Amino acid sequence: MKTKYIIIIILVSFLFSCTKNDDTSPSSETYEKGSLFIVNEGNYSSANSTLSNFNPSKDTVVNEIFYRANNAPLGDVAQSITFYNNMAFITINNSGHIYVTSCKDASFIDKIENLLSPRNIMIVNSRKAYVSDLYSTDMVVFNPETFEKTGSISIGKSTEAMVKSDTKVFVSNWSGYNQVALNNTVMVINSNTDMVVDSILVGIEPESMVLDKNNKLWVLCSGGFMNDENPSLWKISTESHVVEQKYTFGDKQSNPDNLKINGNGDILYFLKDGLFSMSIEETELPTVPLIESGSYNYYSIGIDKISGDIYLSDAGNYNQNGYVFRYDKNGQVISNFEAGIIPGTMKFYY
Repeated sequence: MKTKYIIIIILVSFLFSCTKNDDTSPSSETYEKGSLFIVNEGNYSSANSTLSNFNPSKDTVVNEIFYRANNAPLGDVAQSITFYNNMAFITINNSGHIYVTSCKDASFIDKIENLLSPRNIMIVNSRKAYVSDLYSTDMVVFNPETFEKTGSISIGKSTEAMVKSDTKVFVSNWSGYNQVALNNTVMVINSNTDMVVDSILVGIEPESMVLDKNNKLWVLCSGGFMNDENPSLWKISTESHVVEQKYTFGDKQSNPDNLKINGNGDILYFLKDGLFSMSIEETELPTVPLIESGSYNYYSIGIDKISGDIYLSDAGNYNQNGYVFRYDKNGQVISNFEAGIIPGTMKFYY
């Protein structure tokens, strides 16, 4: 998520109080491998984030699974979810912590606290994980098995999306909020030494990245919160760090985001009003959406890398519960279900 995050803060931060779930009984629900976890962000400063789980084989959804399992709210602005060793690491941005829960039943395992504004997590190995941060110019390092913070990496800029290729971790410098450094680079970290070894110049606000089947890094840049420049999509060699191709969007106001890739690593997806798809071999950007937005406010993409199904969340008016729509890879709707307020990150637990 990019400029939407800042817009939501401005619009709704003063409108909502904490929601209360009246069901205090512990949950006996369990969640299977192959199911989709949905991080419902909730409203800034309202502590009404929730977590949902959708089982595609049964076509069933369970909402507020963290509350149901732990009789406690998730916190203020849930941002992302990362799986490791049958555990889910959930970053809670404005609350400044990470919840560690069981993937099986969403029960509490541990909590990593005293973070500034955590965004995403990259599991490097069994002893090391990185946390990107919206406000801090350092990235926290922690042990994903003991949950202890073990150090930090000085980046000098905000950090957002992360992609790992061999011993390198590529980190996008997305936000320029309250920072002097320009937000138009991707940093390269040696994960053996935790040192920044290179910086790649891209467009303004590189908010999402993926790795394709040829080990090429794709970076989607929004062009800036104030539409400073045309948005752009970059294809970069993970070996030489050389830009191999740049695609420029024609409209400064288009604000594409949420770059994703299919299971084969050869089809890219992104949101730009509707959902667009393109082959990694294309020389030009697509002009016709695979799925038109119509009356929906598409906010996030989830890809089932086994079935190829596409999940699009509809944030609606950002005040009430949103919905998730399930499509096949050809863009034909399969089903939909209600989630929580502002359904954001969607990831499959395999």
